[in-house]
Amino acid sequence: MERVKYEGWDNCVRLTNGTVEVIVTTEVGPRIIRYGFVGGPNVFQVIPASAGKTGGDEFVGYGGHRLWVAPEAMPRSYEPDNGPVATVKEEDGWLIVANGPETTSGFSKEMRIKVNAEGSGVVVEHKITNTLQWPVAAASWGLNIVANDGYVVLPQEPFVSHDDDLLPARPVILWKFTDMADPRWRWGTKYITLKQTAIAGKPQKVGVYNQQGWSAHVTADGVFIVQIDVAPGGTAALTDEGSNYETYTDGPFQELETVGPYKTVEPGESTGHTEYWSLSRSGGIPDSDDALDEHLLSQVRFAKAEHGK
Repeated sequence: MERVKYEGWDNCVRLTNGTVEVIVTTEVGPRIIRYGFVGGPNVFQVIPASAGKTGGDEFVGYGGHRLWVAPEAMPRSYEPDNGPVATVKEEDGWLIVANGPETTSGFSKEMRIKVNAEGSGVVVEHKITNTLQWPVAAASWGLNIVANDGYVVLPQEPFVSHDDDLLPARPVILWKFTDMADPRWRWGTKYITLKQTAIAGKPQKVGVYNQQGWSAHVTADGVFIVQIDVAPGGTAALTDEGSNYETYTDGPFQELETVGPYKTVEPGESTGHTEYWSLSRSGGIPDSDDALDEHLLSQVRFAKAEHGK
């Protein structure tokens, strides 16, 4: 762990195993502002207009990975994170970054970040704690603002014929602004994909209950895979009509999101979830479901092996 300058911020923390690196802001956030191979491109987008900035009373979208409280609401979800991070410490190989109670949500937030000893694997543990005097129903929510010029992949559930199973596989959740005919979507047999393009002012979003526990972001530079532990209880234990993975885009902006268990959090209690990251240099933009399937399968197996999943 070392202190470095990055994208205009003078006091970031860098973690590396020599293969990949993670950089975390401490002057704002905390945000994981970079994840990538050493010397390689950033998995995340750093939003140019806010790079290096600090201070102010309005919420700023710096980019990278952040922790929020779900379900989304205004102003609760949009507490500005424009000041110094309250806690930055190393403990047993983990970087721990945390802030005190938010005025809008009443929750404090903590991320624990660890880079695997070798390979590309990174583990990010999220925890939100209720500091209010009354219980609140909430879930932890991880948002990855991914690099431009790619698309997010949500796997469909494995095919089973109508003769063998008459029950539904899982919900696909739409927002009121979701347009299923938008050309950025591909509703494939094995995958749902949402592409980032320059189309602004027409946001798109979808959520799914993903029992396979992984999603990916594909660019010409490589594949970023995000795994989670699928919480017991099925869709009833999740917010947003049963979503544990979501993706959103609007112009030069796309997110790959994960959502933890939705529960009543008593005063002083916490809830959270963990993301397991892996990265491949296998670049290219497959143009069909079959090509994407071939492109992803070995990388998903590799990602699961990296984290023993």
